[in-house]
Parts: sequence; structure tokens; C-alpha cells
Amino acid sequence: MRGALRRILGVRFGVRPTARGWQALGAGVLTLAVARLIGTTQFHQLAYALLLLLAAALVIGLLSSRGLGFSRALPNARMTAGSAARVDLRVSNRSRSGIPEAEVVDRLPEERSYALPALAGGGSEVIEAPVSFVRRGVYELGPAEVRAADPFGLLRFVRRFDARTEVVVYPRVHDLMGFSLGTGNVEAGSRGSVGQRGDEFAGLREYRRGDDRRHIHWKSVARTGELFVKEFALHAPQRYTVALDLRRRGLRVPEQEVEDAVSAAASVLAHLYEERLPARLSCTDRAGSATEFGVDEDSHWRAMRLLATARADGDSDPGVLLEERERLGEGVILILRSPGEGLPEGVRRLRRAGLSVVIVALAAHTYREAFGGGGGRDREAEFVRGVARLEAAGAAVRVLRHPAGVAGLAGTRATGDRRQRGAVQ
Repeated sequence: MRGALRRILGVRFGVRPTARGWQALGAGVLTLAVARLIGTTQFHQLAYALLLLLAAALVIGLLSSRGLGFSRALPNARMTAGSAARVDLRVSNRSRSGIPEAEVVDRLPEERSYALPALAGGGSEVIEAPVSFVRRGVYELGPAEVRAADPFGLLRFVRRFDARTEVVVYPRVHDLMGFSLGTGNVEAGSRGSVGQRGDEFAGLREYRRGDDRRHIHWKSVARTGELFVKEFALHAPQRYTVALDLRRRGLRVPEQEVEDAVSAAASVLAHLYEERLPARLSCTDRAGSATEFGVDEDSHWRAMRLLATARADGDSDPGVLLEERERLGEGVILILRSPGEGLPEGVRRLRRAGLSVVIVALAAHTYREAFGGGGGRDREAEFVRGVARLEAAGAAVRVLRHPAGVAGLAGTRATGDRRQRGAVQ
């Protein structure tokens, strides 16, 4: 009977004998064969009884299992790599008759099975399945099966639900409380460089006696229990481009280097979003992925989804991003994996045009040392020289090292939901 009744009510359906069902079927067929050979009425009656029992199990099972329903829901629709979450699996029974036992098998994304107690007619049960995704990316959950047995335990009825659920797992985000968004006052009168004098947010710092209490950053107080106040610059940028270096460099790039770069970009975007500052994302991957300026929730999560699937497969130098003057807004925050020779000149041009330039530079040699690469001292010296050139060109440089990663940059421990906070070093 395997594969019988393939579709009922739009879902795939199958019937399979259980171990007890195979025994009953075998016993019935054997008894019927013996009855035919010796012609004994009692053997005929026993054979028919066993076969009728299987037929009754089929009818009862069909009537009860056809009302089975399944749905999958994610209470937290936005998951972060490494953070714990859950998926709610709901099994319902729309028929009048109860089901003595059932089992749910779903792919989350690996296959898991959960036993259900007796499911009364018209009732439902919810299974809270814990899930955790180590890596960012886009995952697919499903399809699922609900397996139920008849009251005699002879047949198992399997309903397959092909509906799938897409889950976007975003990169880890760290709180960059106090992260300075500017590089000091820019040249007065520069085109497109300034907002209202003395009225633009520049960063957070610890509260000092005499500070205006109206400038207390209450979100930080609620998170840390310590007083922080907003700092305002005379000439602070209004819109920011977060540029991410996604060049393919060599055949064996440490995975953690790329992940920390993506996490740094996500953390900066989250910081700008919390401060209600328009931002866009631009990458040097193969596709040249980018988003438009936005301050609303949809714009923010479009950029975060792009980061969820970002890959270091590009060939362009990050200096190319700095040449898009008309698209950069008034400030650039560049997540840099390796200083380039032409980058300082690009920084100078932006500074002369009145833009703020902040560079988060990954100390790539610290990742390669952990990966087993050689030449550590030479790589470090080269990195220090590159950082010095960028600072001389007018960029504010923050260094991100392994193993601390973005947590070291932000002065916090890594968290998926940014509940543990600290100050930027």
C-alpha cells in the first residue's frame, strides 16, 4: 500500500504498514493460503478477520488523518549568526476523531523529528524547536511530514507539506556606542559637507559634570546603567556611505577575516540606523552590490540582507568606491581589509571636497598568523605604514585585530542581539 492516495487536499499523502501491520498482513495471507489448502472454515474466518482488521485500520486512519494540518512560524523573524532562536511547529487536527500518536519530521535545515502526544479532534499542538545558525546566509526550512498511526497501530499515514520557509541569517552586530562618525571639522563652505551649525550628532562620550542633561543619551543609560551624552559637531556629515572591501586576495583567505569585515559593516550600519542617520552600503564584490540612501527600516534591512550573502569574490580596489563622489553623501566609513597604494590620494580628494572619512582597517596579518601564515613581522610593518599614510591623508583610522574582532573595536563581548554593551576604545 506504499504510495497510495498520493494527494489529498493539496498535500502529498502516503500509507505505510507499521511493523505490527506487516505481521498482521503476513499472518492474514498465510492463514488464507492454509485455509485454501485444507478447506477449514475456522482458518478462513481467521484470515478474513485479519484482512478486515487492516481494512478497518485503513478507513479509520484515512478519516482521522485527512484533517491533519501543519504550519511553521518564526517568532523572531530576524536571526543573527550564532544566536539562539526557535521555530514554532504547529500540528492541528481538523477531523472529529482523535489521533492516538503522531510524529513531526521537519528540516531545520537538518532533519529533525518530534513525537506528539494524542491529538484530540479539533485540537492542535505547538512544538518549540530551538535553532541556531553558525554562519550568516539564506537558509530554507522544510519540507515537513506529519506521521500518524491508526488506533490499532497497523498503518502509518504520512502527510507531506511542501511549503518552505526562507530564513535570512544576518551577520553578528556589535554595539558601537560612542563610535565617532567624523574626523573633526571639515573645511567651511565645502559643497554638501555640512548640516546645521552645532546641531549635528557626532558621537557619544561619558557624562561630565556641567553637561547639558538634555543631551543625555537615554538608550545608552538603559543599556549600561551609565550616563553618556551626545556630542555635536559644528560641521558633521548628514549621510554616510558604508564601503566594504570584498576583494578576493589569494587562494586561502582566512574565513574569520571576511566574517569580521562583514560584521564590522553590519555594526556600523546598525549604529547609523539607531541614530537615524541616512546610510547606504557599497561593496567591492564581483557584482558591485550597493544600496541607496535610506533611514527607514526597510532600507536598513535591505542593506543587512545584502551583507547576509556577501562574498569576498571581487577584483576591484576599494579606492574605486571613493571615486563615486556624487554617490557618497557627506561621509564615508570604509571597512578595509588591506590598505592600497592609491587609497591615500582618494582620501585626500574626499577631504578636500569636504567629506568625513573614517576607516576601519583590519590587521590582516593577525588573521594570517592565526591561520598559519608566515612573514608576520613584515606584514605588520607594511600594515603600520599603510595606516600611517591613511592618517596623514586625513582619515580617522580604527584598527580591528584578531582574535578580538569587532568586539575589540567596540569594547564589548560578541553578541547576536547587542544586549551586552560597552564603550569604544
